[in-house]
Amino acid sequence: MTGPHEGPGQPPELPDDSPTELVETDDGELVERLSGATATLLLAWLIGIGAASALLGVWIFVWILSGTRLGIDSLLSSLGFYVALAGASGPCILWLAGRAQGHSLAWFAWTAAKIGLVMVAITVAMVLLAVLVFGSLPGIGVLIVDAMLVVGVLLVSQLWAVAVWSADRYIARARVSPS
Repeated sequence: MTGPHEGPGQPPELPDDSPTELVETDDGELVERLSGATATLLLAWLIGIGAASALLGVWIFVWILSGTRLGIDSLLSSLGFYVALAGASGPCILWLAGRAQGHSLAWFAWTAAKIGLVMVAITVAMVLLAVLVFGSLPGIGVLIVDAMLVVGVLLVSQLWAVAVWSADRYIARARVSPS
């Protein structure tokens, strides 16, 4: 797509405040990539949404199962750090799967749900393996807990979908230079 001031063979002009920039590759080809500021802001947005939603989810999950409300010390502990790290991976993976391809909100919602369900499956498999290694068999309560995890992750994954879709739409709209 060429702009009004561009001739054949001229690189496209991007607005000064564009979230993307043109960068020359080793081959001399110009490619468009996210600017450093946009990439940093996007990463903070995705990690923040994922980490916060995972910590809130764990807080609610523990409260429902045990009636215990976790304190800030629990959420900022080493376990809280790993929960936040795992939660942050969801929106980041979703961004990498769908960025700059013009996907709809429905596509992001469906893909986020699949990513979340894979995360739950991995977690459940690890817990079941640990239980089996210790010589126990899981009871019927495991199915109830697993169902709660699935419902919770499906709800949280839709938050991820909206957050990633909105970032994708913002960048896509900002890339289009006015004619």
